[in-house]
Amino acid sequence: MKRIHQTLSQGFTLIELLVVITILGILVTLALVTINPAEAQKKGRDTQRLKDVATIQSIVEQLLADNPGAITTAAANSGTPATGANSCTNTGWLSQAFTIGGVKPDLCKYANVIPIDPSNRSTSVTTRTGTVDATARKAMYSIVFTGGTTAYKICTKLESTANGAKLINDGEAAANDFFAVFSSDTATCVEIP
Repeated sequence: MKRIHQTLSQGFTLIELLVVITILGILVTLALVTINPAEAQKKGRDTQRLKDVATIQSIVEQLLADNPGAITTAAANSGTPATGANSCTNTGWLSQAFTIGGVKPDLCKYANVIPIDPSNRSTSVTTRTGTVDATARKAMYSIVFTGGTTAYKICTKLESTANGAKLINDGEAAANDFFAVFSSDTATCVEIP
């Protein structure tokens, strides 16, 4: 008696497919929770902010050193959207903080482009504490001075919760959500409405 072997071509059963899809879904969910892309983007923008603040401080220090006693100062910020806000010419936002001999200075010898906050391309910003700020003006760099002198404070807000220690240890006397570098802590970082 001969046995006849039949070769059956079988696919996956519905149960097997559902089990595999469920396992893949769980793995993707765990990966997203672990990676947290939103927090990674916030950290990236904060890293850019810290670099930008150092660049702004370098520009300000060079300008003050090149023009001792000849500068009149006023507060300025990068939050007001304007054509050429990041221009190094006397139309850029940082030039608006200084007057030398009645003229806004050209900062091109110190930098080709004046930094503006990376979130200024957005219409809203989520702050470090999770509050959604509908005005992009609050995502900005600002420079304030002490009573018309050249004692300055450069301020920005950080988004990432991982940067909480930087806000506490930036040397600023006031406990707030601003990260600041300064030549004098007597100037105050302020919220621009």
